[in-house]
Amino acid sequence: MGRIKSAIVLTLITLIIAVLCVVCFVPFPWGSDGIHYFNPIINWADRTSDFGGYQYGEEAGYLGGSYSVVFYPEGVVSAKEYRDNSETESEKEYVAYSNGAIYLDKEEVCGGGTEPTEEFKTAFAAQLDCLKERFSRLHAEGVSLEVRDGYTVRATLPSSMDASVAAFLYFSYMGDVTVLYGTSSDAASASQVIPETGKDAKPASEYIKGASMRSNMGTAFVEIDFTDAGLDLLSSATSGAADSTGYLFLQVGGETVVNLSVSEQIHDNLYISGSYTNDSAKIVAYTIDTALSSEAELPALSMGELHHVDGNFEGLTLGSFTLNALNIFYIAFGILFVAMAVFFLIRYGRLGFANILSYLLFLPLMVLIYWAVPITVGAGSIAAFAISSVLLCVSNAVAYEAARKEYAVGKTITSSVKTGYKKTFWHIFDLHIVLVIVALLVYLIAITELSLFGLALTFGVALSGICSLLVNRFLWFVTMGLSKNPGKFCHYKREEVEDDD
Repeated sequence: MGRIKSAIVLTLITLIIAVLCVVCFVPFPWGSDGIHYFNPIINWADRTSDFGGYQYGEEAGYLGGSYSVVFYPEGVVSAKEYRDNSETESEKEYVAYSNGAIYLDKEEVCGGGTEPTEEFKTAFAAQLDCLKERFSRLHAEGVSLEVRDGYTVRATLPSSMDASVAAFLYFSYMGDVTVLYGTSSDAASASQVIPETGKDAKPASEYIKGASMRSNMGTAFVEIDFTDAGLDLLSSATSGAADSTGYLFLQVGGETVVNLSVSEQIHDNLYISGSYTNDSAKIVAYTIDTALSSEAELPALSMGELHHVDGNFEGLTLGSFTLNALNIFYIAFGILFVAMAVFFLIRYGRLGFANILSYLLFLPLMVLIYWAVPITVGAGSIAAFAISSVLLCVSNAVAYEAARKEYAVGKTITSSVKTGYKKTFWHIFDLHIVLVIVALLVYLIAITELSLFGLALTFGVALSGICSLLVNRFLWFVTMGLSKNPGKFCHYKREEVEDDD
């Protein structure tokens, strides 16, 4: 095969492998709202508890553990709440909606009819946009929003995220941003400072530019950025703070999101730290910032019951990293893969890329098999995967060494490859067949984890044989076409023969 054809074929093969690896291993956001993540195939494969897995069900969320709630607009209740409160709220009339999944307040939502009013639909759309903006800013894998039954929103956050429960609560707050100040720790007795009250009252965005999360030397804090007019009002309100401690409350829709004591007059932007983590500081900042940018005066959303799906991720926690069985496997696999790649590249030169590519094809195909069969990812299936991986690399090395010997005695590289594979084909083939038969017997005879090991090994060995005898040989043929000196390309050398004089 010519160099141009080899380059084209090799590029196509590399692209196919890259796509398979992305689909199998890489989560990434999709859609324009930034709250939907593609869940890679490896996350959909069943796992044992040691490897952080759980069975997916109708209400399951992000693999690795998640929290979820359903948000209800004002005047919308679940079927359960309707049944529980039907006697105590008999004066209200509700209309069943979405086959009875939710109930709508006939007057408040439907305007006396049986269908939601356009005003309600517009308000719900604005609430949904606000939720999307807040959740999308988290930029976390496992975050999702889903409109259900027409007028409710199911939100999901990963358990690994700090303050997941607080995020649901704060993100349900909607409405105007207000700043209160008083001499009591009770917000009810405080006076409103921002925005100014009166006939010519301006919105809070005229006094507060925005809110953001900052981090410095491991400390997270929320920054509230005021306009000059806002700072003037704050400075005036807190003028007596040096003599008597005051309390400042920042609210969204009448709900307090920031509460702090003030012991001196405020002249500059607020930098609020304390017990915030990066995640909790983001939640507070995004709640305030999105409320400021919202043009509509939206009613708050009510929260349904909190649901928790346990991902069973147990292990040593190092900061945000959990050292459990699954992560230990990832670390070990990464080290061994690098060691394998280095060995083949040093021993066989650029021919080592043929082995690397055949293994990188083997890897996602095994993940697809584990997902499709399905095979639970546990100690047994991981052991079978490791054995199959070693078998593939050893089989490739045996074929490479056989060709090396043929080339050393004077044959051309093409003849060496053909003869090398001819001499080793049946040895490699027989080994794989024997191992497949043994693995099948183990699967049929054994029980529980050992049976799982046998099933995983059966597929692993079969795929190893295909990749070694067919895929790897084809990749060798393709990659070798890129070099003018195939012997040097493979790090092969001729044997030196001394002349007898």
